[in-house]
Amino acid sequence: MSRLHLQGLRHFEAVVRLGTFEAAARELNVTPGAVSQQIRRLEDGLGVSLFHRYGNRSEPTDAARQIAQGLSDAFEQIEQALEIGTGKSSSASVKIKLYQTWANRWLIPRLEAFAQQYPDISVEFETGIESVDAGWADLDMALSMRPEESPDITRVPLFTPHLLAVCTPAVAERLGPRVDLSLTTRIASRNRMEDWPNWMAAAGLSADDKKPLMVFSNSTLVYEAALAGNGVAIAQLELVLQDLAEGRLVRPDPTIIDAASPIVLLRPVSRRRRNAAGLFHDWLVAEAGGLRARTQAYLDASGRDATITPR
Repeated sequence: MSRLHLQGLRHFEAVVRLGTFEAAARELNVTPGAVSQQIRRLEDGLGVSLFHRYGNRSEPTDAARQIAQGLSDAFEQIEQALEIGTGKSSSASVKIKLYQTWANRWLIPRLEAFAQQYPDISVEFETGIESVDAGWADLDMALSMRPEESPDITRVPLFTPHLLAVCTPAVAERLGPRVDLSLTTRIASRNRMEDWPNWMAAAGLSADDKKPLMVFSNSTLVYEAALAGNGVAIAQLELVLQDLAEGRLVRPDPTIIDAASPIVLLRPVSRRRRNAAGLFHDWLVAEAGGLRARTQAYLDASGRDATITPR
């Protein structure tokens, strides 16, 4: 052990667990070259080769896999010992990144149920729309419609949102039964500008059936503008079920289309050992299942007179 360095062991364990030098480098916030250098030093200290090297590709030996598993268990025990000794448990917290609108309109109203079930687990939220492929840092999971393909990230598709036009009852009355969009303003998010032309094409409406868009920086403001009676918005059905159920919003046209991309729950393999994150992950998947059921019940109901059971 006197010939070995803890940093080399940490780099080695990460490479074997994650599968590539690049993935380990991302987790450790270093370059792949730095990881490779640490592995070389570790091999020199042990006097054995830990990887079969085939050109630019490396594969751990059977002995390396066995050593790495022992190291993974040891590092977890060290983390637990530090938590016990300091009284600070990082495993009793969860950090998730998601879109602000999904946080506001779906997740936050349900968090009390999670808090009641797991009162010792704290949840921290980070909002944003950018991809998380190079910026996981200390994130335990993320919701995204732009998920990256990566061997060190697990992906669980939750649902594909449904898009529909919504407005207040007063605005719908002004539009009339033929839904004359020239009589009101179309509301849009700068991040979802394609929703309007996609929905209009499906509804059989021409480009002339419109007024200039009222454009906001995010969908949260779009929904608030629609609820305030400022015009018609293309909404994600899953996020307005309650508003439709309670009559704050209505559908002036029966057309519903699928969004271009599904909502996917992403989770880094490197943080799968964290018990609190696993509990929150499973709870979130179950909540998504409940939302899918409520959405399907709405879709199965009768057109624009459909009823929704409030949550």
